[in-house]
Amino acid sequence: MKRPLAQLAVCVALGSAAAARGEAFQRGVCYASAWQSHGVDGYGSPTSTRTLGRLRRLGVEWIAVTPFGFMASSTATEVTESHFVETDERLRAEVAHAHALGLKVTLKPHLWIGRGDWAGDLAWASDDAWRRWFASYRLFVLGYARLAEREHYDLFVLGTELRSATSRDPEAWRSLIADVRRVFQGPITYAANWDEAEHVPFWDALDYVGVDEYAPIAKTRGAAEPALCAAWNELAKSLEGLSRRTGKRVLLTELGYRATRDAAMNPSAWPEHDERPQADPVHQASCFRAALQALWGRPWLAGIYVWKWYSDGRDEQGPTDFSFADKPAEAVLRDYYRRRLAGETKRQGTP
Repeated sequence: MKRPLAQLAVCVALGSAAAARGEAFQRGVCYASAWQSHGVDGYGSPTSTRTLGRLRRLGVEWIAVTPFGFMASSTATEVTESHFVETDERLRAEVAHAHALGLKVTLKPHLWIGRGDWAGDLAWASDDAWRRWFASYRLFVLGYARLAEREHYDLFVLGTELRSATSRDPEAWRSLIADVRRVFQGPITYAANWDEAEHVPFWDALDYVGVDEYAPIAKTRGAAEPALCAAWNELAKSLEGLSRRTGKRVLLTELGYRATRDAAMNPSAWPEHDERPQADPVHQASCFRAALQALWGRPWLAGIYVWKWYSDGRDEQGPTDFSFADKPAEAVLRDYYRRRLAGETKRQGTP
């Protein structure tokens, strides 16, 4: 279908402005620290350095590392730093190794909630409880923003999937964004859950519209690839509309599918919540191929971070995990990530 000229003009303008600033498309991977054996192969380890080299050869140019803050429950009012395997020292070594390989690095703190609760379902008993939580979260975020500046990170994400929190007190969030900009000089964004992104009230204060894209693209198990492609073409139109309305390029801060038969039906389902998973790495590859054919080369899109790859290059939670290492989806990603886009120059060290 032909798009209105006004829509085309906005898309071209976004892409042209990005090109003028020298912004290369972010070919990214969400890079998780391996936690088995007390993190011996986690961030900063020799194993992780070898894994980064493998990703570089795959065509990856950005990685997003994820330190955690801890909350005892979804109603707790305190965020504490959790240094299980993602210590500041390990992060320091990891970003240095990545930069030495020519990779750029995004710092993307997450919250880990006790009892397995999701960060998007945080709840507060009163306005006072909200204020106490936000004050604690502010300290947590600013601590990592300072680390990002000190260790020369290339992008900072000031929150991930905090759906219930971003719907409260936009001015408090704007104040936090201003505080982050005072201590971190690089670009910043927020990673909204896919069903939250339309409602975030402070996109204008950020550099990108960040979206963790886990929208369902099928209603039946093992949907055929043409149906997945059709669904992704519609989803891409929705993301383009979001870019147009905000005047910002979209950055897919997460895009993930498990290697299961029903990955397209519920992309965000974690392995531990799937009692009877049916392994299907070919379907995982089809989901990624559908996404990338719909998204690749779009001027309104600033980049993609595929969820996920562990620092030891293995599946931490078995063959139906989100990892695409040594699965057909790895070849799909290589095919796209090694392609040059119109107007792009080849970066030093790029395969």
